[in-house]
Amino acid sequence: MHALPLEAYLSSIDAGDWSGVAALMSRSASVLAQAGAELIICPNNTLHRAFDLVVSPVPWVHIASAVVAEATRRNYRRVGLLGTQVTMQGTVYHPIFEHHRIEIVLPPVPKCIELDRIIRTELIRGHYLPRSLAYVQDIISTMSASGADAVILGCTELPLLLSEEPSSLPLLDSTRLLATAALTTSLLVSIP
Repeated sequence: MHALPLEAYLSSIDAGDWSGVAALMSRSASVLAQAGAELIICPNNTLHRAFDLVVSPVPWVHIASAVVAEATRRNYRRVGLLGTQVTMQGTVYHPIFEHHRIEIVLPPVPKCIELDRIIRTELIRGHYLPRSLAYVQDIISTMSASGADAVILGCTELPLLLSEEPSSLPLLDSTRLLATAALTTSLLVSIP
């Protein structure tokens, strides 16, 4: 496990400096490889926007690959996506889901902006407010009413917000699915 300060990442993200984000991720990859890691994961969905720019001596498991594998296994054809604006509107999930012919449904832009604000000013600071929970549940209910089969929790903090609450749709917890994929990959690699 290796982590650099979140503020370093946020500065690069806010500046649209994805090469800078990749440099930070590459630095962590180097440290982990030197410590003996044979496989790397990053549970932060937003950082995966820089995934293709990362230089690493060992392979990584992409978070969207883990999620699309589960969506495919469950035969979902239309899934909602919640996360930061970068995650919802960027290239983290869309290309791989399009490749698997699974449609991604997003909240309307104003709701995406507010969800991003909730994540960046509340959730990453450990503030799980009842009004924010209600806001996210409302988005999920709207996605359910529009025909989504499930919703991707494309932000590490969203499962913490929703952990004890019922949902109108099945939840695809990207962090847990990534951890499961990493474990499965590790077991497959270590089998003689």
